[in-house]
Amino acid sequence: MGSEMGPEMGPEMGPERGAERPERVAREQLEDVILPFWLEHGIDTEHGGFYTCFDNRGRRRLSTDKFTWSQGRFVWLLARAARLAERGLLTADAAALVRHAERGASFLLDHAVRPDGSCAYVLDERGGPAPGEDGAPPPARRSVYADAFVAMGLSELTVHTGSPEHLPVIDRIVRRVADDVAAGDPPTPPYPLPPGCSGFGARMIVLNARLDQARAHLAVPGGEFGLGELRAARRAMLAHREDGGLFTETFVPDPGSRDTILARHRTPGHALEGIWMALEAGDLLGETDDHAGLLASVSALCRSGWDDEHGGLFRYVDVSGRPYGGPYEDLVRRTWSTKLWWVHTEAAYATRLAAERYGDREAAGWFERVWDYTLRTFPGGAEGEEWIQIRDRTGAPLDEVVALPVKDPYHIARNLMQIVELHASGAQGEQS
Repeated sequence: MGSEMGPEMGPEMGPERGAERPERVAREQLEDVILPFWLEHGIDTEHGGFYTCFDNRGRRRLSTDKFTWSQGRFVWLLARAARLAERGLLTADAAALVRHAERGASFLLDHAVRPDGSCAYVLDERGGPAPGEDGAPPPARRSVYADAFVAMGLSELTVHTGSPEHLPVIDRIVRRVADDVAAGDPPTPPYPLPPGCSGFGARMIVLNARLDQARAHLAVPGGEFGLGELRAARRAMLAHREDGGLFTETFVPDPGSRDTILARHRTPGHALEGIWMALEAGDLLGETDDHAGLLASVSALCRSGWDDEHGGLFRYVDVSGRPYGGPYEDLVRRTWSTKLWWVHTEAAYATRLAAERYGDREAAGWFERVWDYTLRTFPGGAEGEEWIQIRDRTGAPLDEVVALPVKDPYHIARNLMQIVELHASGAQGEQS
C-alpha cells in the first residue's frame, strides 16, 4: 500500500504552482474561500455558537446541533485568524473575528463546560442537551477530544487578548483530560477503543492542549507556566514512535492480539500532525536533541502512506491482520483508502515546517508533492462550496461522515494559517 519511492520520483512533482508561492496560495484560499464560507454560514448570531453540520459539499445545512468538538475548534480558528489579520498576514476584520470568538467562548462556558472540567459532547441550537434520534435526551457522555478542543479554543483566544480571564477553566479542563488519558481508557467517542488499548490520538491531543495552554499562560503579562506538564505530554506521545520512523497508532496490551488490524494499522496523517507539535513543543522547552529523528520520521511517514497509483496519502496503511472487533476497527477496514482533507493539510504543514525551519531537503520534496495533490483534490470549485473534505481513493467526492456529522473548517484553516505564519517568521528572521 505505501510507497517506497522518494519524493523526487513522483509523477506529480513540478515547480510550486509556477510563480505562486505556497504562503500566497494559502492566504488566497483563506481570504477567498474558507473564511467567507464560514463567516457567512457558520455564525449563529441569535443563539451563540456555530453551525457546522453541513453536507460535505457545503450546500446544505443538515442540522442545527452543535458538537462541542467543533465549537471549540471554531473559537480557535477565529482567534488565530484575528491575530494574523492584526499582523497584516490576512485581509480580514480582526475586531469582528474576535467578537465572534468571544461570543463562541461564552456559549461554551455557559452551556458546555461542567464544574469538574469535563464538557458536554453535543448541544442543541440554544445550548441545551441535544436529543437523540428517538427524540429522547442522549445519555451523558463526553470525549477527551471535545474537552481538549474547548480548552484549546479558550487558549488561543487568551493568546490574542492577553487576559487571564479564561486561564482557570483552561487549566481545569486540560488537567482533567490529561489525568483521564494517563489513567488509561479515556472516553474517545465517536470511535472508542477497546478496553485496555492505548491510542496515539489521545496522547497527541494532550500534547496539543498542553502546548496551547502553555502559550496562553505565557501570553498573559507576567504569566508563567510550569513546563513539566508539557514535557511529560511530549514524551508520552513520542513513546509511540517506532525504530523505522513510523508511529504505533494503538498499543494493544494482549500479546496474542498483536497480529490484528487494530494493532497493525498505522495512520500517517496523525503521526505527521503529532510531529509538528513535538517539534514546536521541543523548541519551546529547549529540548531539540531528538529533532533529527523526528525529521527523519516526516519523510518515512510520507513514503509509507503515499498512493503511487492515484496520488495522495492513504488514511490508514498496513491494515492486514486478523479481525479484533469493534467500531474503530470497522472504520479502519472500511475507509483505509479514502483521501481526507485533514491528512493532507496536516502533512503539508509538517513537511513545510521540516523544510523551511529545519532545512530538511527530503521533506521539501514531499511538501511539493503533498501540496500539489492537496490543491488539485480538495478545493470544491464547481463541485461544492468551500473544500470537499472527503474523497475516495481516486479523488472523487464522497458524501459521507468521517467522524462527527459535521463539515469542520479547523484543519484546513489551521494549517493554511500556519503556512502563512511560517513564511512570515522566516522572512522576519532573514531581516533580523
